[in-house]
Amino acid sequence: MKFKIKGITVEITFLFTALIAFLVSFQAPINVIITIISSLMHELGHLIMMCAVENYPQSVRFELTGINIIRASNLRISIKNELMIALGGPFANGIIFFAFCLVSCFYNCETILTIAAINLILMVFNLLPVKRLDGGMALYFFLSQRLSTERVSRIINFVSFVFIILIYLWGIYVFIANSYNFSVIIIAIFLTISMFGSNEY
Repeated sequence: MKFKIKGITVEITFLFTALIAFLVSFQAPINVIITIISSLMHELGHLIMMCAVENYPQSVRFELTGINIIRASNLRISIKNELMIALGGPFANGIIFFAFCLVSCFYNCETILTIAAINLILMVFNLLPVKRLDGGMALYFFLSQRLSTERVSRIINFVSFVFIILIYLWGIYVFIANSYNFSVIIIAIFLTISMFGSNEY
């Protein structure tokens, strides 16, 4: 399915809808809905930062691996603005987390705590210094101010490799300790695949 919103092409792929159906079959629908909305808020944070620095996106694709914002390839912006865009998503999740933690002080509701927890997880996960995650991209742009592109790429690849190994180890623990829950291992596999993608940021 493809449509346009204010000149931005939005495409929802079949694999994305299949992923949602798969998640609903294994998780409580309310948790899936909260996760999707929180992920959309995460991407909205990126979009707001992009518009703030006048780096408007060409399209937004909902894919198997998540939501992919595609920017104009011929547009160059400053390192500072790149950092702002990279951290915009986790910042949005952080705001939602603190807001719902505050609300939970007045209303003892499981759904409110779930929203806060999911946004905290999204924020922390995306801040990991792993290639293709927001934390990895922020680290890349930060180091690019001081080191050569080749050296920065080597550092990012090494740090990403270390953290992905740690995620695999955590996934194995979760798999054994929680009745064969393989969700963390799937995340580690996606991150491993992303390591072999393009080196462009």
